[in-house]
Amino acid sequence: MALTERSRIAREIHDVLAHSLGALGIQLQAAEAMLAERGDIDRALRSLAGARRLVDEGLTETRRAVRALRTDAPPLPDALAALLDDRRGALTVSGEPYALSPAAGLALLRVAQEAVTNAAKHAHGEPATIALEYADMGVELRVENALPDTVAVEHPGTAGGYGLAGMHERLRLIDGELQAGPVGGRWVVRARVTR
Repeated sequence: MALTERSRIAREIHDVLAHSLGALGIQLQAAEAMLAERGDIDRALRSLAGARRLVDEGLTETRRAVRALRTDAPPLPDALAALLDDRRGALTVSGEPYALSPAAGLALLRVAQEAVTNAAKHAHGEPATIALEYADMGVELRVENALPDTVAVEHPGTAGGYGLAGMHERLRLIDGELQAGPVGGRWVVRARVTR
């Protein structure tokens, strides 16, 4: 039980903080280099403004994570709508929503967060669409975004990072399944959990 709880907390730390802190470090290094090596104050100030934005986003995500870990977490459609509050994208919900186990709801929310974050980073600001479908046997989450004109051989999240692996692990722990990859010019992440 303690090992399971530690693994769950470790996933939360990664999902919430690793992205924000990693990107923040890069922004601060860039600002430092622009000042020290080039004396470019304007570009350094832009990097610092980006760093401040990352801090704000990280705090927002941390608050969401704390709410999600609590038993009074909002219903999944509401949590997904809140995820898109500050981002370009759209949410559609089909079927009659019903309560999922806390682990299943949190897993789907984290998959959506990772997919939307990756779309913002790697798809040049293309909006992500989220579709949540409730059926008798379970729930399917689908997150899509347009692929950039030049797509690397390896998609973001498949090399060097823990995002895609973390999504797979989350769903395996609750007997869910995940598929992620290019489909007809779009990057599609599909997660399914049983009822």
